[in-house]
Amino acid sequence: MINKMTTEERRRRRFTESFRKEQVELIESGQATIAEVGRRYEVKADNIGKWVKKYGSRKPEGGVTLVGSQRDFDRLAFLEKDYKSLQVLFGEQQIHLIRLRKLLDLAKGELGEDFEKKVGFHY
Repeated sequence: MINKMTTEERRRRRFTESFRKEQVELIESGQATIAEVGRRYEVKADNIGKWVKKYGSRKPEGGVTLVGSQRDFDRLAFLEKDYKSLQVLFGEQQIHLIRLRKLLDLAKGELGEDFEKKVGFHY
């Protein structure tokens, strides 16, 4: 059974600089995430983020420090690629829909407004 610390016990703890650096190395190497370290040692993610900022070897880009495993980065790249292909598909479908509506308008102009009723066309 895991003993949870009280709030007072957590406040009174102090982590050594070497311990913090060790945890940051685990995070940066992908062996652990900030969330995992936080759960393991009952430390808020914000505090661990400060450790990463202070002791980490990666320099933040645009004020953001990216920390995660290679699997997370691969998954993100896959999702971004998938998102772009869906955007293209959506755009193509929109163009197709516009063309069909234009054709319908032309047919109405040539064959009369009741064209849809005559052919049973519904969109």
